[in-house]
Amino acid sequence: MRNLLLLLITLAAGFVLVGMYVAPGQPALRAWYRDNACVHLDKISPQICAPVRQADGTQRT
Repeated sequence: MRNLLLLLITLAAGFVLVGMYVAPGQPALRAWYRDNACVHLDKISPQICAPVRQADGTQRT
């Protein structure tokens, strides 16, 4: 049971870290995070998706 809980925490942390550090540099992944994941991640902290939104804003101009 402890291993399962540790696995879930690790996956959740990895999901957040990918959204913050990897997704801003990958257009397809950035679009998916912006459209699907940021809706839920903003409930935790709006700063999680800030890099995605910044990268998306600089790409459009």
